[in-house]
Amino acid sequence: MAQRLKTVRYAFPLLVTVANNALTNTAQILISLPESSKVFRSVVAHVTMNDIISATGGTLTTKTLNLRLGAAAYTSIANANTLTNSGENAAFWLSQDFTSHFVTNWTGLSMTCDFQLQINQSTGTNLGMANVSVELVITYEYDDASTSQLKTVMIPLNAPVGSLTTAAVTYDTIPALDTYLPEASKLYRSIYVVLQGNTSINAAATNHTITVNVGTATITSGGFLATLASDCFVRFIFEVTAAYPSTVAAQAFQMLASVANRMNHLQAYLVVTYEFLPASTTSVLNSVMLPMEVNSPMGGTAATDYQRADRELFIQEPGTITTNRVAFFPFWQQAANIGGLNMRIGTGAFVAYTDTASVLCGGNAAMVRNDAAFTLVRGRNELNFDCYRTDTADFGWNVSGFWLVNYTSDKATQGVGAHNHTVEWSLLQHGTVASATNWAVAAIAPVIPESDYYMTALGTQMVVQTVATTGPAGVNIQVERLAAEGGVKWENAYVDISQHDSEVGAFLTYSQMKDLFDRWPNDPGADRMDLEVARRWRVNAPGVNGGALVWVSLSIVATYHTITYSVADSISGGFSGTVTLDLHRTNSGEKVLSTTRVGDGAFNFTWYDNTETLFVSADDGTNVGRSQDTLAV
Repeated sequence: MAQRLKTVRYAFPLLVTVANNALTNTAQILISLPESSKVFRSVVAHVTMNDIISATGGTLTTKTLNLRLGAAAYTSIANANTLTNSGENAAFWLSQDFTSHFVTNWTGLSMTCDFQLQINQSTGTNLGMANVSVELVITYEYDDASTSQLKTVMIPLNAPVGSLTTAAVTYDTIPALDTYLPEASKLYRSIYVVLQGNTSINAAATNHTITVNVGTATITSGGFLATLASDCFVRFIFEVTAAYPSTVAAQAFQMLASVANRMNHLQAYLVVTYEFLPASTTSVLNSVMLPMEVNSPMGGTAATDYQRADRELFIQEPGTITTNRVAFFPFWQQAANIGGLNMRIGTGAFVAYTDTASVLCGGNAAMVRNDAAFTLVRGRNELNFDCYRTDTADFGWNVSGFWLVNYTSDKATQGVGAHNHTVEWSLLQHGTVASATNWAVAAIAPVIPESDYYMTALGTQMVVQTVATTGPAGVNIQVERLAAEGGVKWENAYVDISQHDSEVGAFLTYSQMKDLFDRWPNDPGADRMDLEVARRWRVNAPGVNGGALVWVSLSIVATYHTITYSVADSISGGFSGTVTLDLHRTNSGEKVLSTTRVGDGAFNFTWYDNTETLFVSADDGTNVGRSQDTLAV
């Protein structure tokens, strides 16, 4: 038995429309968490929607989000602080933390879950909301000896590099899930498509809808209004669990708009949450999310002057590694459409993206998928994203994003739960307080239940919801270094400059902060901090004149594995007294672990990779020795 940690995702069916100031129920869902010994660490509901205001602009007053498990009383979180309009249409991102409700009310292996919301607009014509989407992100500990276990995978799809047409274009073929997901005896619990990006109405006058086809399963969105010529960043979820045609066969993924030239370069991915039997599983799909920031602005103005960002992916799962789907999902800010936008992953040809968003109400986004860009192997892998623009006026600022990487492997001896997997911890959600320029987070200590782990990737996910017309001039995430760690000092986990229209909207930002924290227990790296120690966080989003007001949703995003090996031997030759033993990487000489013993004798290090050689140095103050290079076993 080992207590492990995971994050799973469920979505509620789309609410196509919601009347103004009316308490509205989504369809009830069943949440299955089949493992034993569950301890809930973070449960967050992300709610996204767009207004249907046709004149004046809509100001939000009370925003009520309610959740309950089974027959428990609803936990209700109401924020009555005004979210002032900017004279445009708006799309909103509201997040609330329901961890306490799950801790108090969860029993057994599955429970029904109900969600309600009430959104009150105090201004505008044609009040109400459309395309209300609710996603639950649930992080919990569990006993990995449980007979049946649950996992969520995120599968990149394809989306156009330009706009949607009025014809049903097949952008991708979703593989047969029963084959693509190799685990044994699967039982599907939640299947949904996430689409996000900018509506790119570009001053057109005709409202539009979007239709998504997954095979024969068809869903049409609510309306996206064009009356106010607003280009909004939107996110909407098409939940297709019950309607999914067949998990045995591949399914065509199609999108179309009721009006041509809308929704430039959308992002699209499929989320599948399913149970399986780990004991009879021999092959595993590893699906990880890796946050990454990109130094701003985008490169330019020629292909020879691109901006590059890269990150490392260490793979330790056994057997043959098969690369399945790889995509990077960038987000950025702009004040007007960007001409000559080009992106790629790997080193192949750049892909040109058509961008027409002109009255920006929120951020912009795209996706770059190229399954052949990298051939993943056991050990160290480097992933890169390149971008540039030929535009000489609009550069693209506050660039960041996340990778979705899917690869298969054999099952590790320590079990499926030891594989690379991505978890999220909530740091800050909207709650009941007012919008602000600076946000402080009370001390929080994330928990990694395993005693040995390797941090493959570590970063943050932040959603900034602006209020009124004064947006932030920049965004900054800081984390507290404690006195015992060489502080007190506030370290930057993310910092960049903003550029955007003075309109209400949502902005997504991702950071990577692995350099700040221990990569494994007892990491001797200089100036690193322990992620599991309680510490404070801050978010700063000042306006040009100090007047920006925002709401912030902030979470830690971590990918780690707990596959371990041993470096064991003995020292001899007359060492005496206290002997310091250091484990080093051969290729760089970096010291990765340290221990001591008295005199000659045996030693043993637990290590997290067996693809790169190591050596051990010994020093008793008089005698010095070095082992041969060796692989951990």
